[in-house]
Parts: sequence; C-alpha cells; structure tokens
Amino acid sequence: MQHNQNVKKIVEQIDSAFKKHNISVNNNDAVLQMTAIHSLSLSDQLPDGIKLNASTAENKDKWLALLESLQSSENEQIRRAFSNINALNQLPIALISEVVQRLVNVSEQDFDQLTQMLIVSMITKNTGNSQNDTYYAHISLYELTAAILNELRGKSIYVASTATLPICPMISEQNNQVCYEYVAHNKMLADVISLISPNKFKVSYSDHLSSPSYLTTKGELQQFDYGISFSPMGARFLSKNADNDRYGRYEVIPKKIETADVMHLIRQCSEKVIITVSEGILFSSMEKPVRQYLIDKGMVKAIVSLPSNIWTSTGVKTSMMILDPKGGNDQVRFVDLSESEFVDKTTNRWLVGLTDIEGILAHIESDNETKYALSVDRQNIIDKDYSLYSAAYILSPEEKKVKSIIAKAETVSLDSLVRFERGLPFNADEGDYTVLEVGASEIEDIGDIAIPTKEVNISEAVRAKNEAGFLQPNDIVMILKGSAGKLGIVPEDVPTTGNKRWTVNKSGIVIRVTSSKIDPKALYTYLKSDFGKVQLARLIKGATIANISLKELKQMPVILPSDDEENDAIACTEKSRETQKAIQNLLSKHKERQSKLWAL
Repeated sequence: MQHNQNVKKIVEQIDSAFKKHNISVNNNDAVLQMTAIHSLSLSDQLPDGIKLNASTAENKDKWLALLESLQSSENEQIRRAFSNINALNQLPIALISEVVQRLVNVSEQDFDQLTQMLIVSMITKNTGNSQNDTYYAHISLYELTAAILNELRGKSIYVASTATLPICPMISEQNNQVCYEYVAHNKMLADVISLISPNKFKVSYSDHLSSPSYLTTKGELQQFDYGISFSPMGARFLSKNADNDRYGRYEVIPKKIETADVMHLIRQCSEKVIITVSEGILFSSMEKPVRQYLIDKGMVKAIVSLPSNIWTSTGVKTSMMILDPKGGNDQVRFVDLSESEFVDKTTNRWLVGLTDIEGILAHIESDNETKYALSVDRQNIIDKDYSLYSAAYILSPEEKKVKSIIAKAETVSLDSLVRFERGLPFNADEGDYTVLEVGASEIEDIGDIAIPTKEVNISEAVRAKNEAGFLQPNDIVMILKGSAGKLGIVPEDVPTTGNKRWTVNKSGIVIRVTSSKIDPKALYTYLKSDFGKVQLARLIKGATIANISLKELKQMPVILPSDDEENDAIACTEKSRETQKAIQNLLSKHKERQSKLWAL
C-alpha cells in the first residue's frame, strides 16, 4: 500500500538525519521518545494544549520547556517515559527539529504503521551484537505468537520479559487489557512503547519471579486469560525464590529462569501461555521434573521448534511452548520449523525470519501428520523419559527409511558389542610420562586418525591404573561433545608400550569391540555409512554445544552384517587406509618437487 511506502520513507529519512549529524542511528531511545511526544500531540495529551510542530522543535527554550513539563506530568506513565532524557539532551537542536518535521508528516491514520516500523528498526539495530544483554526476536515470531493467540478482543493478556516487549503494540491494536511486567535496566522503554501503541498498556518494572506486582486486593496473583514470555536464556533460577514464594507457583523446583517463567505463567494465566525456551530445557535431565509435571497434568498443547538465528544477539536454538494451564491434554503437537520451507533466510545476514504465518498456524492447529508436524500421545512422551525435543518424534525422510529398515531387521544394541572407555583422568604436567591426546582435529575424513601432536604429562601411578584408557589398534574414537558424531579409527601401528602412547581427550569416547559378532573395522564402516550417520545424527542434541548422550549411544541398534557384508566392510576400511597413504605419498612428492624451485 502506498502509505506504507510513505511511512517507510519517513523512517529512512530519520536515520539519514542522524547520519548527517554524525550521530549513531542506533539511538532508539531518542527516536522513540520523540515519536511518543508526537503521539501525545495527536491525542491532545501534551501539557498546556501544546501541539508538536516545527516551531516547537526549532526553539531550544520551547523544546526544553516541553520536556520539563513532560517530566512533571500528572500522568505517571508519561512521567516515567521521560524520566530519563539524556539521549534527547545529547542531540543538537537542528537534528531534533529535522526529526520532528519528519514525524509531524505522519498522519494519525498512518501512526500505527510508524510504530510497527520503529519496532522493526529497534530489533534490526540490536542484531549481530553478541555483547548486547538485550535481545529480541525477528518480528515474524511476534506475528506468529499473535496469530496463535488468535482472538484477542476481550481477553486480558500478561506479557513478561524485555524480549517479549515488541509484541505489546501488536496485540494492543485489538486489546486494551495488556499488562507488561519485567525488571529492566532501562526503566522507561516499555512506557515509551506503550505511549506509541494503538492502545496504551500497563507497565510494571518488577521482578515477576521474586515480587510480582499484578496482584488482587487479597494479595493473590491476578488472573489473566493469556500469558506470553520470551524468557531469558540460560540464566539460573535461585532456589531461595521458590522457598520464599507465597503464591503456590513452584510445585516442582525449576533450575532455570525459563522454566521458572513457565511455572509462574501457568499460575498467573488461565487459558493459554506461550513461552520460548532454549532447546536443552526440552530434554535435559536437570529440567525433567518440570516437563514431567506439565505432561502429567496435560498442560502441553504444542512444541514448535524454531530456526537458529531467529534472535538478534544469539544463535541459540530455541522452541516455543504452547501451554494450557487448565490441563487435560492427552496429545502434544510437535512442529519443527528449524529447516522448513517456512524459514526466510534472506531478511538479514545475522537474523532469519519466518514466512507464511497462516501456513505455520495450519501445521500447529492440525492433528494430521505432515512433513513438519505430528501429534504424539502422552504415553509415548512418557516412554521417552518425558522428552519434549521435536527431533525425537519428527523424522526426516531418511530417518523414516532407516526406522523402517531397522524395524524389519534383526538388531543388537551397540553396547552389547563393545566396551566404552574414557580417556585417562589426569591433570596436565603432573608427572614424567608423556601421552598424546586425540581430539576432533586428529580425525581424518578418510583413513586412520592422524598422529596427535598435543602432549600431556602424567604420573606413573596414573598410567599404571588406567591401562584401558590407552588407545589400541582399531579402536573407534567418537567425539561426543562439540563436533558430536565425528568418527575415526586408530591405526594398527599405534604405540602400545613405552612413552607417547595415545589417549582420547575429554570430548571423545573410545568404542572398543569386545564381541566376536562383528569385526571393529566392519563396525567402523557401518557407523561411517549413510545408514549409520542418520542414526547418529538423531542422537545429537544441544542448544549451544552439540552433544551425544552416552546412555542413548549405548542403546543404538546395530544390524549385524552377513559374512559377505562384513568382508566388504573390512575391505572398505582397509581401502580407506590405502587411499590415505597414497594421498600422503603424493603430497610428499609434490612438496619435494616444489621445494627444489626457487628455494631459499
């Protein structure tokens, strides 16, 4: 629409004005505060009947007088919104005048679109800065959240956390019962955004976990219909907050702020709660009691796995939980958007968004199995140790094929064929015996593990007690943390006595074949095959650092090869070793030839 382009042009002109005056355009507070003044002017709420116009901003004395009157306003929200005008005071009056001239060109009809564009601009300017404590989501995630809530009219809505703030103008367009609460270092931003929203919303700068402010006259938590929180990721929850809680929120004790927010919102809200969590929350043993509580009560409606880099300042993998505080749900809807056609990677180098919100909503609300979604019975989730990790249930076409083959084949668990060994437990430089450490960097794409270069010293006592921790010929090394799933095989001429024997570092595990049912070289080929890679990929988890659970690895099904298959697999590993040696020989000859030309 044409007026959308007009508003976009005005926002671009404001950014250009800041650049022209050599002032960072990342000055959101100043722009938003000036926009709030324009909003108050449009609704005749400026003191003494003042109207914002070019002459007001051109006269420094008039401008300062206006700011002073806003700071002393009888309206508490206006006073808080202008309690800190440092950003405005640092701007030259010529810049203020130019920005105000742009703002007053925005009509009352277009003002809501200006608000949306400024919110998008605020989000964009926070993108890619990992040092920024404040993070937001791509605007499309707020749009999806509003679409999930669907009918907003007449509903009371509770919003917590700074990252959730951008949804407030969006949902206030249809609703005048939005309440925001979060302790924040910038104790004016929420009020400023409230003043430029279609319907102003209530703001409380309180710590909702230790001292919630939305209470009834009886001191109980005020009840809202809907609740939303894009929770702080990774922050620990202090157990003393649960011990001192007076509102009956913590029937199980959470370990992270994210799960504490879950427990808080399902007590504060009655119909629907939407909350984002880092994916580790969905499968870690630490937060299993919270997941078990939610599943046993039937409170989980859906889990939506989100793409990485949908947040401005972190690439942490997250999911959206859609909860029903009333409970009674026997199924959970899992939707995996992480690598789907709904991911728009063209929006920003550092920030990805979502497309086709209606299409995503259809996947969430349907009961049918689709490429990206399916509904899972509660008992199935219980059988998987209360895991709410989408990848545990939604299979790729390759995973479905592997599952079908395994279902028809005779298999044994991996731990029935092998013994798992850790590396040597040592503190570096504690003795005179030198060992070489194998990690992910020593594992080649083909052939044997390369000779490690990292040396550590251990005592003779440690060496004598941990003989099993030294690598033996044809041991398989698997990385469990970091480069999770990376595999290598130990060469047959690895030293087995004396100094400089090999051990695996702390990120890896040794898989040592102990059964006569399979040759170690055949097992290595099996694990390296496309079939084995798909199986191992399903075990890889981790919100920030990829890892494989040893417990799950032990139970991985292995199809025992026939004699002919085993011989072919052994030959494959041996051929890989021959190829590696041939490549090394060719590289050595090339280096020798090169060294003879223009040598120093």
